Amino acid sequence: MNFVDKLKSDTARYWDKPFLKASMAVCAMTALADGEVSLSERYRVDAILGAMDRLQVHNLAKAVEILDDYINALRTERETAGKVLEGKIARFSDDYKSARTLLRIAYLIVTTDGEAAESERAVFNQICATLNVASGEI
Repeated sequence: MNFVDKLKSDTARYWDKPFLKASMAVCAMTALADGEVSLSERYRVDAILGAMDRLQVHNLAKAVEILDDYINALRTERETAGKVLEGKIARFSDDYKSARTLLRIAYLIVTTDGEAAESERAVFNQICATLNVASGEI
């Protein structure tokens, strides 16, 4: 990789780091909504990270580390961590395309195990409200 390509890569990672954190916040909140994070949900997160060009500029191990930190925070301090993660997601409430993408990620995690539980639907609706997008639009 030449210097210019490296600079482009570094710049993309810098500018999209808030989106990575919002994506991992969505994943943590939806995966833990039913009280446990299943193996299939973890695989779905890996698939999302591998499929989205916007997230591929980031180190996969770092993204998973961020996800694990968020899940642990939600398990230990649910209310405080939930507010912090909602703040990371809310940064994209004025960017419809990013908000829609975050909600698609949430939908993929919620539906991983089959039909969504009531608690998963509630978290999905909470994320929709945070992003100012009607849940029926996704």
